[in-house]
Amino acid sequence: MVIAFLHPPAPAIGAEDDSWPSSVLKFSAGVAASALIHEGAHALTAWATGTAMTWEVGSYNQPVGFTERAGSNSKGVALYSSGLFSQAIGGEVLLRWDRIDKNDNFIRGMMTWDVVNPLLYSLDYWFFRRTNKKDGNSYQGDLQGIEHYSNKTTANVIAASFSAIAVFQAYRFLQTQEWAPEWLKGETSRLGFRPLHPEGFMMTYHFRF
Repeated sequence: MVIAFLHPPAPAIGAEDDSWPSSVLKFSAGVAASALIHEGAHALTAWATGTAMTWEVGSYNQPVGFTERAGSNSKGVALYSSGLFSQAIGGEVLLRWDRIDKNDNFIRGMMTWDVVNPLLYSLDYWFFRRTNKKDGNSYQGDLQGIEHYSNKTTANVIAASFSAIAVFQAYRFLQTQEWAPEWLKGETSRLGFRPLHPEGFMMTYHFRF
């Protein structure tokens, strides 16, 4: 599995006491926290729907996996889609809450996993088939579970939807980063005036594309 970071963990500008080891640890902790929220959403949905779950470590080509016995198709879809929903919601909270420091390495780690994980799930479901697999009546992976309890069209729509959300959230998060170029984080357009000598002026209009 290849993970591409939105930005390598680095000391925030102005944070002199945030060393490289500390930055990496905070970034990793953020990734782990986001992963736990994803799995916690599965567990919470299972509890809310009365679905029996069995957790396993180091299985299904993932660090943590589970088996379940959903009582209906709707419960199965809710269970398997809840992790992706939690990451989309979590990403929005991080982006919209002004009091959250977007340049903190813990937040960078959380946001990275909220963006990367849905994209990896979708790419795996569409092309690689390492985590999302089907073998007769057995299946593994969130999107394969959604397909099992609904159909392939539903799984594709959910995969495409959460991928689009992840890309959009990544773009918005990049705009908040201190290292981002001005053309990325600046205003979409700007009207200005420039004096010309000996008299007159020139009106300028800048826009991003």
